[in-house]
Amino acid sequence: MAVLNPPRSLPGLGRAIITFLISARRPWTEEELVEAFRPPGLNEDISSAEGVVHTLYAFRAIGMLSLDKGGVITLSGAADREGGTLTPAQFRRALQIHVLDLGRDGDPWQTSLGDGHTSGARDLLRALSWFLAQDALGRPLSWTENVQVLQQAQFLTADNDTWAITNDTRWGALARWAQALGLATPSLLKSAPGLLPLPVVAIDDVLDELPGGQMPVGDFLTRLAGKLPVLHGGSIRTSLVGSLPGKDPDPGIAADCADSSVGQALRVLEDRGRLVFDTLPDADGIRLSRGDATRHTHITLVRGGKR
Repeated sequence: MAVLNPPRSLPGLGRAIITFLISARRPWTEEELVEAFRPPGLNEDISSAEGVVHTLYAFRAIGMLSLDKGGVITLSGAADREGGTLTPAQFRRALQIHVLDLGRDGDPWQTSLGDGHTSGARDLLRALSWFLAQDALGRPLSWTENVQVLQQAQFLTADNDTWAITNDTRWGALARWAQALGLATPSLLKSAPGLLPLPVVAIDDVLDELPGGQMPVGDFLTRLAGKLPVLHGGSIRTSLVGSLPGKDPDPGIAADCADSSVGQALRVLEDRGRLVFDTLPDADGIRLSRGDATRHTHITLVRGGKR
């Protein structure tokens, strides 16, 4: 199983199905769910059920749904809960945990082409780690504008089978999943449409899982990368860089700063009052962006800041 292929999986529809099953009073088969959730008025269209079928497939791949021998779809993992439904934030965090399950998938950059290359969420993890290694201060990313060119330059080959995102269909699926996971932000400029590798929402989701109080900024970034290993410093990003013929593609890293995606996201969270940065004497620090003159040495998480 994979997440980006089949291409019409819809994370929002997955949440609707899981919410439905949490409160369902009887077992539901895959066939029944497809019939219930396919778009109304399109039942005669041969492709009308693809979005539901692909979504069920993807959520089985990441372990939030299971299919028994009788064809019944059951809740599993973080989705298998009694009582109330998952809030949007709870669902997104559960989605992050299931997608980033390295115990299930291992290192997605160390698999050979074949069925295992895309099992679990490996295809999505490779795509996310590459996407988040791009310049958050640059132009928004889109398939026709720059994604193909950047991949060819960074992987040093026109063979798209070796790229993180092999075609425009999978780019479309990545765009949906990256936003659902809180790891991407859509561009607000009509003149430059696309996605920005700006993981503000995902980082905010995990902040309250980190220790409170002041800590060295290096310790904070290490803990953050442990929660979201597709970010710089995380094991998946590190493996991506080891798989590229060149160096880490992010300009912030090249300029001895924080990774641009992380640095810009932390700036936004600072503006929201979620984080406070300090510069203490005789301590190691880091610039959040290549335009900064100040190195911050410590960071404090503020509980209950604006989200």
